[in-house]
Amino acid sequence: MRYVIIIVTVVIVLWISQFAYTLWMRPVDQPTNELRELEKYFNDQKIIGHIYPVRHGFSHSRVMAVTAFEIRDYPLPFGLTACKTTQEAMIFSAPRTDLPAELQPVRNGNLVLDFASWGDDTYSMAHSVNKRFWLIS
Repeated sequence: MRYVIIIVTVVIVLWISQFAYTLWMRPVDQPTNELRELEKYFNDQKIIGHIYPVRHGFSHSRVMAVTAFEIRDYPLPFGLTACKTTQEAMIFSAPRTDLPAELQPVRNGNLVLDFASWGDDTYSMAHSVNKRFWLIS
C-alpha cells in the first residue's frame, strides 16, 4: 500500500510540474517568419496594426507560435496560430457551436485565424479581415 501511495504521489507531482512548466515557466514562442509576413501583408492591405506573441499551453508538436494582431484604433485583437501541420490547423479551425458564422475560426494552409472575444457588433471588421486572410497566396 505504501508503494502505491508513493507512486501516485510521484505521478501527481510530475503532472503538476509539467502543467506549471507549460503554462508559466516555458518561454513565450516568438512569431514565425510566416506570421511576420502575414503582419506585413495585412498592413499592405490597409489593416494597419502589429502582432505580438501570446503565451499558450499547446504542445510544440502541434503549434509553433500563437500571436494576436492588434488593429490600430480597434479595441479587439484577433488571434493567429501557426500550426505544425495542416491536419493540426484543421483541428484548430473546426467549427464551433458557440460562435456565429461570421466569427468562426478560419484556416489558410497551416495558419488559423480566430476572433476570440469578438461579438455581434464586430461582423464588418471580421468580414474585412477574413476576406484578406483568404487572399493570401
